Amino acid sequence: MTEDIRKVPVQLKPAEPKHASLMTAIEARAFLDEMQYVSPEKLAELKRLKYPPLGPPGILDSNWTRDNIEWEGCHYYIICYGEGVVGGVFFPADWQKFPEENFWRIFIEPMYHGRGIGSEVFRQVYRMHPDVKRWRLGTPEFNPKTRHFYEKMGFRLLGIEEKKGIWFRSAEYENVLTHEERLKL
Repeated sequence: MTEDIRKVPVQLKPAEPKHASLMTAIEARAFLDEMQYVSPEKLAELKRLKYPPLGPPGILDSNWTRDNIEWEGCHYYIICYGEGVVGGVFFPADWQKFPEENFWRIFIEPMYHGRGIGSEVFRQVYRMHPDVKRWRLGTPEFNPKTRHFYEKMGFRLLGIEEKKGIWFRSAEYENVLTHEERLKL
């Protein structure tokens, strides 16, 4: 780690509509950073398309982001590191309505990767929502870095899925650790 997160605090603050453009930009940069792991063959295939897709739905759409921020069915937080906003995280307000994937996205500016910010975000989310018994999420199959991170955070691989409207296969994960075990990560 470059800096100790105990000295530079990580805070989750509720996102506001004014954060939509910033969150959209950070999420797009984070996903673009992941593209370094895409196979040369897949990149060539994408480059042949007139309008190649970047990533998951809404990733370049600040209106989509604003809608999620304003939606009462979603908890959307900005991730603050020290004085700056370095990422976002969002998930359903009622996790039981989304049993297949109830942790929607976490994204951090690439220049802040490797500082323990993501781990601290998970710990804070777990503390804020102790009633969630089983967290589920998906991440691009092609990215070993995110997959390693989720496994380090107690998630186990359920399988690889093709999802409608997404050009990459999704590695589907589940975390069934107890609340106490999650807080020790």
